Amino acid sequence: MASASGQSVALEGRLAGLSLRRQVAALAVWPFLELVLHALVGFMDTAIAGRLDDPAALDAIGVAAYVGWLVGMLHNAVGIGAGALIARAVGGGRTTLANAALGQAVLIALAWGLITAGAIALLAPWIAAIFSLPPGTHEMAVVYLRVLAVGVTFNALMMAGNAALRSAGDTRTPFLVMALTNAVNVGASVLFVFGPKPWGGYGVAGIAAGTVVAWGVGMLLSLGVLASGKARVRLRKRRLRPHAHTARRIVRVAWPSLVENSGMWIGNALVGTIVGLLIARSGQDGLMGAHIIAIRVESLSFLPGVALGIAAATLMGQYLGAGDAEMARRATHVCWGAAVVLMGAMGLLFIALPEPIAALLAPGEAVASVREMAVPLLRIAGTIQVFFATYLVLSQALRGAGDTLGPMVITYSSTFGVRLPAAYVLGLVLDLGLTGVWIGLCGELIVRGGVYAWRFHRGAWRRIEV
Repeated sequence: MASASGQSVALEGRLAGLSLRRQVAALAVWPFLELVLHALVGFMDTAIAGRLDDPAALDAIGVAAYVGWLVGMLHNAVGIGAGALIARAVGGGRTTLANAALGQAVLIALAWGLITAGAIALLAPWIAAIFSLPPGTHEMAVVYLRVLAVGVTFNALMMAGNAALRSAGDTRTPFLVMALTNAVNVGASVLFVFGPKPWGGYGVAGIAAGTVVAWGVGMLLSLGVLASGKARVRLRKRRLRPHAHTARRIVRVAWPSLVENSGMWIGNALVGTIVGLLIARSGQDGLMGAHIIAIRVESLSFLPGVALGIAAATLMGQYLGAGDAEMARRATHVCWGAAVVLMGAMGLLFIALPEPIAALLAPGEAVASVREMAVPLLRIAGTIQVFFATYLVLSQALRGAGDTLGPMVITYSSTFGVRLPAAYVLGLVLDLGLTGVWIGLCGELIVRGGVYAWRFHRGAWRRIEV
């Protein structure tokens, strides 16, 4: 099926008149640059902690990173639910529905952000305790989390606004929003950590405070653009009244993604617990820091995959909204192929040059042992980038089609049936340490990529109603 007339349809707005490859490029390039900036902020947070010359600070930032990922995963669910509805509405020329979905998404994001913020502030000591850290490191992590909680609602609203813009086909504006947000993050964190009193000298709490300020700026920018009327969707005051039918449509798509993202985080937190058990068994400082350094570096490799996945989700939603499932399939294949090439090339760099790459985050002599532990982890990660690319693009394409239940089932099955058992057995039972944990983690991505390839090519996503 192409369309009701059997012909490929043309999209409107910024994508009008572009070839399929140029549509992919137009949608992917700005998210890619945005993700690069975001990764650099994560790099900077870790690098700032590394320059405190205290392995405990690196470990505390490592735990805090897990919570930062949780915040992003939880809030992303609202964007996925609203984005699927907005993309189809825009693709079908239904501006009123798109604006209604945006208003409800903002309300849902506000409520969800307040709940998330309260939970993090209240549960900070227990969250930090999951990772079996020494007392000093535990206290640092708790302080970081409670400061971060102040800005969590800002993050929820910013992410919902940016997701709406992307789903409407505008990926450039979210990039500009995040570029300024990330610049504020880095500048504020450096000021609060290394600046003169009373502005600076706050250690890991200063890093968290920089993030809070940046999220506030990002929220104001994103919602300001949507309220200005310059985007294809507009935030109007009358759309901020609760509308049960539209909210239910968003939640119907969002809840499986929320459950999936929660499962992913629980799985990642349990991986952190396994690393904590390794720390308790060996008494070796820096294991969590090495684990996080490897994750931060690997995050560079999957930036193209995530950006191309965003493009795939947008094109999938808009082409399905316009009634052209075949073009939706072709667009996804273009995104998938590009991700495989780009991430595969990054994987080769990880295999060939792990030492200098790890040194970017842990350059000092005081953390040399942490750097050395990260090197074999990068080599392992380099070997599975093609499978990782497959998972990233096809999972987002399916979500763009409104298929969020299938990815939820895949995530839980793969995480708790393969990922965690493999990491535990290889790392602790077979005593392969942190290297064994990473062999298990990366092996699971091979399985996950294969399952997503199978599900996408079954084609059931063509028949999903949003």
